[in-house]
Amino acid sequence: MLKQQQRSCERASVVISPMDESGKMELRDVDTDETYEVVDYIDEELAAKLDALSAGEAVNLELFAGIDDVFGAVRIESSGPSARFQ
Repeated sequence: MLKQQQRSCERASVVISPMDESGKMELRDVDTDETYEVVDYIDEELAAKLDALSAGEAVNLELFAGIDDVFGAVRIESSGPSARFQ
């Protein structure tokens, strides 16, 4: 699990690849069009919420930056069809 003292950022993104069995999911940043992976979660509840997202769904996340475009998720700001960014 993530450590609270890491630096965080917020990103509006679209799910490219939903979470797989190892907990990895791929997203596309709406503003920069870059893709990145989320591989860690602050807790099981957040992981379960993100696991429920499908490809094409939008999500606003607070993330901890990792190495090489790999991130850990801290909080969902909003998600689902009403938050769609395409």
